[in-house]
Amino acid sequence: MDVRARWESVHAGDGRWTPPVARPAATVVLRRGALVLLLERSMTMSFAPGMNVFPGGGVSEDDLASADPLLACAIRETKEEVDIAVPMCHLFDRWVTPEVEDQRFDVSFFVANTEDVGRLTTTEAVAMRWIDPAEALDSHRDGLLPMLRPTVLILEALASGRVDGQPTTPPVPKLPRRRLDGRWDVVHAETNDVLVSGVAGPDRAESDGSPMTSES
Repeated sequence: MDVRARWESVHAGDGRWTPPVARPAATVVLRRGALVLLLERSMTMSFAPGMNVFPGGGVSEDDLASADPLLACAIRETKEEVDIAVPMCHLFDRWVTPEVEDQRFDVSFFVANTEDVGRLTTTEAVAMRWIDPAEALDSHRDGLLPMLRPTVLILEALASGRVDGQPTTPPVPKLPRRRLDGRWDVVHAETNDVLVSGVAGPDRAESDGSPMTSES
């Protein structure tokens, strides 16, 4: 079933397309002074190949044994991928992969500060870079740093100083959903309440990183 037919099924609720369950995952927006760490994912990865992302991954069985599985996942993945021990971090944002993707994640974004440069210790990425958020956004707009929409929005928040301090309430789970007119809404993933209406759609599919079109 093509992507457009999947969206039509989601809106109709006819059961022709059953969205995969979103797997819990965590990622860390790691800051070193004014810089933020991005990893370039390998093109061999089945999810988001070639995308520039923050360190992170899916919650493991060992993480589930922790009092806070998402935090445990964030700390573990950062150590495994870039050899940086996260001293402390706070939950900042939460995004859920669109319903039409073949692989879906419910991703909690944590923010942490470090003085360590780290080193790439994962085969899931081919490069790591410490970069100013505004510079990363400019490179993305120039087509040099492919990114998924949540990464772009968090970099925009970093560049504008909206990531300082810990939120007083847990972030709501944001789910991008394409409307039949081609525009997108961002809805609450659990209640379906519309949080933001009529925005431009993402330019990349999350599962395979392929370009999105008005028909996607």
